[in-house]
Amino acid sequence: MAEFNNSRKKELDTEFKLAFSRQGAPTSPQTPNQIGEMGRLLNSGMKNVEVGAIQADVFETIPAQHLKEMKRMAKLTESNISVHAPIIDLAGFNQQGKWSEDEREQNEAHMKGIVDRSHNLDPNGNIPITLHAGIGVPGSITKKDKQGKEYKQLMYAVDKENGGLVPLKHEILEYLGKTKEWTPEERLDVLNYSSWEQEKLQLMSYQKAKQELEHMNKRIVDDPKFLELNMAAQNEAKGYGKLSDEEKQELTILGQRMESNNRQINEYDSHLQIGLNNLHNKYVKYRGDPENDREKFEYEVADKKLKKVREDYLKFNKNFEKEAEKFYKKRERNDISEEEYARKITNLRLKQSEIHDSIMLDLGRLPTPHYYIPAEDFAREKTKETVANAALYAYKKYGKKSPIISIENFMPTTVLSRAEDLKKLVKESRKEAAKKIAKEKGISEKEAGKITEKIIGATWDVGHIHQLKKQGFKDKDLLKETEKIAPFVKHVHLTDNFGYADSHLPLGMGDVPIKQHLKELEKDAAEGRRHIVECGAFPQHFKQSPTPQTLEYLESPVYSYSAGPSWAEARDMYASYLVGYGDILPEKHFDTFFGGGFSRLPKELGGQGQGNKSQFSGTPNQ
Repeated sequence: MAEFNNSRKKELDTEFKLAFSRQGAPTSPQTPNQIGEMGRLLNSGMKNVEVGAIQADVFETIPAQHLKEMKRMAKLTESNISVHAPIIDLAGFNQQGKWSEDEREQNEAHMKGIVDRSHNLDPNGNIPITLHAGIGVPGSITKKDKQGKEYKQLMYAVDKENGGLVPLKHEILEYLGKTKEWTPEERLDVLNYSSWEQEKLQLMSYQKAKQELEHMNKRIVDDPKFLELNMAAQNEAKGYGKLSDEEKQELTILGQRMESNNRQINEYDSHLQIGLNNLHNKYVKYRGDPENDREKFEYEVADKKLKKVREDYLKFNKNFEKEAEKFYKKRERNDISEEEYARKITNLRLKQSEIHDSIMLDLGRLPTPHYYIPAEDFAREKTKETVANAALYAYKKYGKKSPIISIENFMPTTVLSRAEDLKKLVKESRKEAAKKIAKEKGISEKEAGKITEKIIGATWDVGHIHQLKKQGFKDKDLLKETEKIAPFVKHVHLTDNFGYADSHLPLGMGDVPIKQHLKELEKDAAEGRRHIVECGAFPQHFKQSPTPQTLEYLESPVYSYSAGPSWAEARDMYASYLVGYGDILPEKHFDTFFGGGFSRLPKELGGQGQGNKSQFSGTPNQ
């Protein structure tokens, strides 16, 4: 466990020390040669190694035999292995930022495969598997105003109908006579409202066009001229009288006009039938899940109205078809005249339009459904489903030795990267998985909940959360993030930066308050929690191991017992980077300013200089 010294006995004593046994390092994520990478770390004395790859195709290139050999290496060296899964979007968004259920199901299947391969590395323990959350969706840009209050500058909404993303900005607009401030949340409400109104407006246009045609037909059948011509035609058919050619042509034109109107009425009626059903379906599908009592009451009242609308609609459609069929058969038997048939069908259609008007009025009074929802909410809902299904799969197959699914906060510019959102995701994933496990195993949800608390958690990356600095956040704000997530953290990633890029510096070489973050995390330390120090960029660029700097910064004890000296106290035994000198600084630095080496410091600084001259004297260029 980490040690805390609340009183300073020596100048170098601090409030935090982290033993080397709790620290670890990752393998290079760019290569499938993870067995070679693991051997390199074990040779340096590491006891905790995190294997994995960034790209899915690289991860899948790791041979199965290598996994078995890595398991043997860990057993021989009494070391621990964790896994960093490749970057896949657990919610189901593709690289273009569009969601689909097919993508989510494919990623869920991939995640189950990662669970199997990870378990092979440590069949006897609960191996932690870190998976990034929300990598495929841009998150909200949150800033602070002059009073220190947070507000959203930009957020994204997901169109649940097609899975696309819509940006919603915070703006201040100049209207006639006033200034209007639009928040992203207000824009979201307007977007949902306007989409719902547009759906209704389209149906209303169909209904209006249909009614105009029906009234045209009614004016024809009620016209005395039409009645006179129709009666004359019937008499002519019985052998009484005869229509002139002009009268026959006029009657034919009126009949054709009514027939054409009826065809269009049928088309509009078809559009209306489909549209009303779609409108009903979208309301039921996207009505949302209100949390406060007032909205719940509104939905309960609306649902009762909707039930009555459905019943009335089905009853009328059945009666309409029955009545229309009855009139048609009467006309076929010549029980009623053509004029009477036209009149009855026209009146029946007018009644149908009145019913449609009533239905649309009732549907229009329903609460606006949520066509669009915040990307955070949508991604959390879909990620929860993937994680819960993977946890169920793992527990069914491996029981108490199931791997730990640990969801990592990604960049603050992506969804689910803030502590509150990640905490909600973990809690909801545990709850959903507990329901599934309880049903599968025939146990109580409370008992299943204890299982999911063990196998689902969070990986907290202090370097990732530190990049909120570019949105105006201070260290105290970021420490509050860690405080919120601490009870759910199963795994920790440590790295340093300056808040503007994920630079993966060794600890102490940036301005991340790592020790303060660790102190918050230690208040709710999970058993066996490991701290993986991600500093891959440093050895890549400077060709030096970051381990000495990490040990010094974390004041790790030199010996296995904590009472001995720490690496910070032993800094004079080796060339420490953190105090400003060492063999890893460029030799040219000393050649340029001091003539090479500390033995030739200027006399002003206590050195011998060059003869009687200081390096800071001489020609003007010097």
